[in-house]
Amino acid sequence: MGPRLTALMALALLTLASPLWAQQAADGIDAGIDLRLVGSDGTRSFLDGGLGDLQYDSQHAGPRLGGVWLDYHGSTRDVLHFVVDAVGYGDGNRAPLDLTQAFMEWRPYPLGAWRSRLKVGAFYAPISLENWLTGWRSPYTLSFSAINTWVGEELRTIGTEYDLDWLGRQRGYAWQLGITGSLYGWNDPAGTLIAKRGWALDDRQTTLLGRIGARGAGPVAGLREFYDNFGGSPGYYAGVNAKYRAALELRALHYDNLADPSYYASALNNYAWRTYFNSAGASWTPTPQWTVISQWLAGDTCATPYIACFQFSSAFLLGSWQRGPNRLSARYDDFQMHSFTGPYANRNRGHAWTLAYQRELSSHFSLVLEELRVDSSLASRQAIGEPQVLAENQLQLAFLAQL
Repeated sequence: MGPRLTALMALALLTLASPLWAQQAADGIDAGIDLRLVGSDGTRSFLDGGLGDLQYDSQHAGPRLGGVWLDYHGSTRDVLHFVVDAVGYGDGNRAPLDLTQAFMEWRPYPLGAWRSRLKVGAFYAPISLENWLTGWRSPYTLSFSAINTWVGEELRTIGTEYDLDWLGRQRGYAWQLGITGSLYGWNDPAGTLIAKRGWALDDRQTTLLGRIGARGAGPVAGLREFYDNFGGSPGYYAGVNAKYRAALELRALHYDNLADPSYYASALNNYAWRTYFNSAGASWTPTPQWTVISQWLAGDTCATPYIACFQFSSAFLLGSWQRGPNRLSARYDDFQMHSFTGPYANRNRGHAWTLAYQRELSSHFSLVLEELRVDSSLASRQAIGEPQVLAENQLQLAFLAQL
């Protein structure tokens, strides 16, 4: 058992056991299942060894397990908080239920207008304005945006994060401001998917102890495990955020894993990828019924060493309307990737439309109908005998049961 696995398992067990030793501990468990009926004309998905943009290709239509989830949240004296999120997809991952997050968060009582927070463990960087439900799920659509698909697949903070907020609203001002900083490891291979496959749209989060996709299932061979540290410097990110009343939230973040692309891991059959990017986003709620979210992310990734470099960027605009048990959401994604140095040429360009309708049947059950269309070109598809330019469509009907 490696040090990363040992540390994560110890943190998860400590978190789950916290009510046994903590005084005044409050805990909660959220569990559920996502069952889907899928129609798709997509080419072979990356999850099945191909280079398609969809989660489900034409060979995996019909009844599917969208996933099961088990989330635990607990606290001690309202200061120390514990989170463990686990998912299962039934698609050949190493374990039927595996961790996506496991962390402790210290939130001391505010000192005047200032509030601090410190996280330790494995968790998502504060990039997404779309995925804010428990377990990093989205309340708007089944499939995530291209940006947050990539974040869920390749990015996880395994380390520490510190936040400092100025609570201006508690002092009679309209704004609340904050800064964020983090040091982390075990994210050196981040960038592999961008270079090989380009962008995609799905909702499968890569688990901390597992892999993405089935090894050796299709013509695209290579890495399926993404969380590792090759011995380089710790990575970091730094960001700022602002909130105006309850109507507007703004975020900006710079991310750099500081990986040394000359390092090679024979066990992963992959080099470290030096990946850095900037992201920015805004969430606007002009009325209780309407939400508008826009995000942008752009950066570079390089490997072997510095002879294969790729630039990438993506942006989306999402609008959502909710009234009573009904929610209607629409999203437009635009994305691109291209190599700008080295012999390994690849280019990806495309856009996607997503339309979703959700109906809450009760406090525990809901139905979601989603239509997703992706139009894209990817140069590397020609190497495995697939068309470079594709128009892929996916229709999903999901039954969500929260226990």
